[in-house]
Amino acid sequence: MLENMKAFRMVVECQGFRAAAIAMKLSPAMVSRRIEKLEFEVNTQLIKRNSRRISLTAAGEQFYQRCLLIIDEYESCLRDVKSLSNVVSGNLKVGIPHSISHLHVIPCLKAFLERYPDLKLDIVTGNHSMELFSHGFDLALQCGPLPDSNLYYSLIGYWRKHTCLSRGYTQQHGMPSHPDELHKHTCLLHFDNHRRSWKFMIDNECTEIRPHYISRVSNSLDLCNMVHQGLGICYLPDFTIKAGIESGEIITVLEEFMPPPLPMYVVHINPRPSPKEQAFIDFIRPLNLATAPDPAS
Repeated sequence: MLENMKAFRMVVECQGFRAAAIAMKLSPAMVSRRIEKLEFEVNTQLIKRNSRRISLTAAGEQFYQRCLLIIDEYESCLRDVKSLSNVVSGNLKVGIPHSISHLHVIPCLKAFLERYPDLKLDIVTGNHSMELFSHGFDLALQCGPLPDSNLYYSLIGYWRKHTCLSRGYTQQHGMPSHPDELHKHTCLLHFDNHRRSWKFMIDNECTEIRPHYISRVSNSLDLCNMVHQGLGICYLPDFTIKAGIESGEIITVLEEFMPPPLPMYVVHINPRPSPKEQAFIDFIRPLNLATAPDPAS
């Protein structure tokens, strides 16, 4: 029955049989049979089906919540038993933002892999905190507030955004002294910034400024390179521009207007990380990704 419950949970969280089948590496017919068998075992309909979407019956809603508890407890028991051997092994799939992977994780990865030779590590770059269940991730690094309050997480620390530009740009165009002056400058936006705005604290209120921009790019590393080349002003995390600031090639402006630090989490699929998950969390934590102080301190 447990496998049928897992299929039910995946159908609910993937919002469909086909997506659940892909996530579980099963055929849609197999997933459908497991749901039918589960409904037969509990003698009630759990899922309403139509050609476009699925929805839960009242019984299905209640059963889904109990399924979460039962499956999590079962997997927790398995981890507790496996942890008795204290061996970090198996497969681990983690999602990490591209710039953090490139600048901080990969350069330090050799020591981690040598320490855990029985571990097979999959690193997928991007923002994956909402894909833990549907795409088979064990861990995902989340920079900013959690998109779902039901996710399990380990707080790594805090980080800041900076308005940054190159010295070459300032020599040609000067630098803004107030966020309102950004419309007079050439700015570079992240493609995922759908509001096309940057946040600043003006008169103690968080204010969105829509800067004049010439380009949008889909990753922070390319934006950082464009800043180096003097192409414009950008709004980037400290962990992306850290090396440029330390070398003096990048400078920051409008610091008195920047918003408070943001949290950085490692999000995990289970309430308590397994030994292999905890090993990776312990590896990530001292990499100085999150350098800003805790706002509560």
